[in-house]
Amino acid sequence: MVNSELLEQLKTMSDNPSSDQVKEFFDLNANGVTNDVFTLGYFYGSKDKESELKLSNPQDKKEKTMLKYKNVIIRKNKNCSTYYARFRIGKKQFYITAYTAQECYNKVKKLKCDEGTARILAEQNILTNDMPFDSWYNKWLTLYKIGKVKDETLRTYRTLYKYIPDSFKERKISDIKLMDVIELVNSISANRQQQKFHEFLNMIFQKAEDHELIARNPMKKVDKPKHRKVHSIAFTIEQQNKVVETCGKIANSDVILVALYQGFRRGEVLGITRDCVDFEHRTITINKSWSQSNKFDTTKNDQSVRTLPMFDKTYEIMLKYKDKQPYERMFDLSIKQYELMLKRIRTESGMINLKMKDMRSTFITNCMNINIPIHIIQAWVGHTIGSVVTTAVYTTHNYEADIPYIRQINNLNTQRI
Repeated sequence: MVNSELLEQLKTMSDNPSSDQVKEFFDLNANGVTNDVFTLGYFYGSKDKESELKLSNPQDKKEKTMLKYKNVIIRKNKNCSTYYARFRIGKKQFYITAYTAQECYNKVKKLKCDEGTARILAEQNILTNDMPFDSWYNKWLTLYKIGKVKDETLRTYRTLYKYIPDSFKERKISDIKLMDVIELVNSISANRQQQKFHEFLNMIFQKAEDHELIARNPMKKVDKPKHRKVHSIAFTIEQQNKVVETCGKIANSDVILVALYQGFRRGEVLGITRDCVDFEHRTITINKSWSQSNKFDTTKNDQSVRTLPMFDKTYEIMLKYKDKQPYERMFDLSIKQYELMLKRIRTESGMINLKMKDMRSTFITNCMNINIPIHIIQAWVGHTIGSVVTTAVYTTHNYEADIPYIRQINNLNTQRI
């Protein structure tokens, strides 16, 4: 607008200045009124002494027609035919340019909308309850999971995240209610997957509550789906012989037999490299595993890193691979190849319910049945000393183990008679 000094000069002019007077005024004050155009209603047509001088700045009119989003104005560059906008979000200054005003507006809107602003603030570690669920999930992964859990676990999280619809991901985390999460959990049909999904969401929302992004974790009031865990079983002597016999007919199946003879997990047996096998002292060291992504990964936990005896049957198998380079895997199979082999063993042995964990369970149960002290078994299989998992999950009661004790009881009863 015109400054007050120029306004006073206009008011002191004659009641009805000639066009020459007005022109002279603007010429004399050109430097002060640059880019301003005035409507002099009082001087042109109105003789009313009470009429006020009406001044207008075309910049005001121009800005009213300009595109604007949340107080950010889309302006045209004076030096070229492009459009631009400047604004700040949190600690960051943004300068947006585009060839058209609409294109520039769309870019600004994408960044300045509630979801975009929350995402940018989250990247700057400025957490707000306006964050969309998607932004908080990524921040949660960065703060609490990436670099702290196994790659296999991260892969599981990303798989579970795919179950969440985009409409849910885009909502502000503070707007998500109990009914929303109940419906989301119920949308998963598989019982075990539903249970994992419940645990996954609970972790995300609990950390959001800890950061005061939400008043309370809605998952606390969602009933956890019940799941009957299917335990692995220990093979009988006859079943063990059937597995050994079937593997003898299938190429590259030594990996299955080593798992049976040593009680290894799948990732452990596939991750054994030549330098982990000590033929002189007949030991095997487990210090890494082979992941679902077909690359080396850490072991399941700290207790899983161990050195254990290499039993005779395993020693005979490993001799076949003695000439491998130190960094080479003893069993160079992908996860898919391994699973296909296991499937073939099921078919050809007739043991249709055979699982990889059954090999581990069989080894542990065999050890228990010959009265090897539990702490030694736990050291061999990578369990924490004193853990109930060894007996509660991996030890199976079978009739064969009962036979010698049945005989002892029968003998005792005979003596009593």
